Amino acid sequence: MLSNFTDRPLQFFKFCLVGAVNTSVDLAVFIFLTAWSVPMILAQGISYTCGLLNSFFMNRAWTFKRRGQPAGQFARFLALNVVTLTLTYGLLVLFHYYMAWSTLASKFVATGVGLVLNFTGSRLWVFS
Repeated sequence: MLSNFTDRPLQFFKFCLVGAVNTSVDLAVFIFLTAWSVPMILAQGISYTCGLLNSFFMNRAWTFKRRGQPAGQFARFLALNVVTLTLTYGLLVLFHYYMAWSTLASKFVATGVGLVLNFTGSRLWVFS
């Protein structure tokens, strides 16, 4: 039980590192595709999907060390990411438009909430 508790900071650190890699993958694919004149909306969809897939496989194998059939995990992963996206968008709207926070402050707080939700959901539901 104690080792499970002490593993959380390391898992969270790995989760954050994977997030940084995902952002890099997304950006690199986007830059590559737009350099080859792929329409921006299509490039964004493809690059975001590449980052999302990278996130699933890296978190599954490295952060949470799960094996076996990934289909159920992937469905839960997608559902969690839709919930996280919806919540963070709602928080952006709330903080910026209704509470008159700056765009950057709104984004920062919404991202922090999304990070905690995504990590907790991944740990307790997606890769449990």
